[in-house]
Amino acid sequence: MRMRTKIYFSMLLLGLLSCSSPGEKESKLSTKSNDEFQLFKIDTKAKPVSIFDLIEEVEIMRLEETEQSLLSSICCVYTTEDRLIVPSGSDGNIYSFSKKGEFISKFRHVGNGPGEYEFISGFWTEGDTIFLVDINRRNLISYDLEGNHLRSWKIPFDSNNFYSYGNGFVSDLNYSPYQDTLQFNILFLDEELNVKKMANPYTSPLRLYMGSTLNTFRPYGKDLIFHRNTSDTVFLIDNSEIRSLLKFDFGAEWLWTEETIKNNPRTTPLIRETSLVWWLTSYVGEKWIYLSYRTSLKEIDYVLIDRSSGAQKAFRLNNNSSKYSMRPIKWEEDRLLVSFNSLDVAQLAKELSSESLTFRQSTTLEKIESSENPVLMWVKFKSNQR
Repeated sequence: MRMRTKIYFSMLLLGLLSCSSPGEKESKLSTKSNDEFQLFKIDTKAKPVSIFDLIEEVEIMRLEETEQSLLSSICCVYTTEDRLIVPSGSDGNIYSFSKKGEFISKFRHVGNGPGEYEFISGFWTEGDTIFLVDINRRNLISYDLEGNHLRSWKIPFDSNNFYSYGNGFVSDLNYSPYQDTLQFNILFLDEELNVKKMANPYTSPLRLYMGSTLNTFRPYGKDLIFHRNTSDTVFLIDNSEIRSLLKFDFGAEWLWTEETIKNNPRTTPLIRETSLVWWLTSYVGEKWIYLSYRTSLKEIDYVLIDRSSGAQKAFRLNNNSSKYSMRPIKWEEDRLLVSFNSLDVAQLAKELSSESLTFRQSTTLEKIESSENPVLMWVKFKSNQR
């Protein structure tokens, strides 16, 4: 058995799926024109601008605050036909809101009985079915929108990264190969979790064990995107085949090379000391890529990429006096859905012109200011970024 380098980094548990396992399949998104492989060289020395220099329009919607719907943060939003599903994170609550942001219900099935879970380490929705993974007990569990238990599966391998695919599922084993000598780590499963097909998109034998609840699968039109945060490559899963879709080239600024891992069996100290890029998160839309990366434990750098022209803009989430808490969730056509701190909305309104800021449904600034729940915000970026 080869030695495996393990990184269990509690600081990287960025909340439930950390906005990184967003959403349902977005059937309206047409991505075929951008399905050819693209390479983007990232300039880590580029001078960042304020994100307000890049924004054309913003729409904001509150999520109703009641005694039953107090949200400390929003990392993920999943959309059904008539609801928004918001998992809360460590407390195990799962909330339902209407498309107008009105609170409907919540459920929590933490326990030791059938259909109960200890910890939500993976989450997604498919139609009107909610799926979650409890990796501590190796269980995959499904519920209806009211929280009624539908079915449970015993997971026969280590993985908290799942997504519905075909008539079954696809799973990422996170560098823990299914067959060690062949190093398969992507499994296509039937509805009983039997393995139908195996794949490994990585040519390198590197194995990095990163303790994170970020889901590596995301919807991309009718297909799926697969991206690990320690990889500079985004893969497309199409018809049970995996191929490279995007590569972010950081040149000598990228940490995870075969030589680095070979010469540094203890990579946690390496991350603490490095000034190289070691953590990468991408939100890929038809037109834009919202990219963030880390070169330290504290700071995050951001880049907006125009997929058609390749133009890039480094940006920061602040103005001269304030730093905003804005968490990307998913692209909805040409708009990026994000969660935003309600306490910052008033200041945001001052940054944008009245023509650029609108409120959805019955949302008003006064209602937002009287609530501590984060708001949902749809951001449209300017087409001509110079």
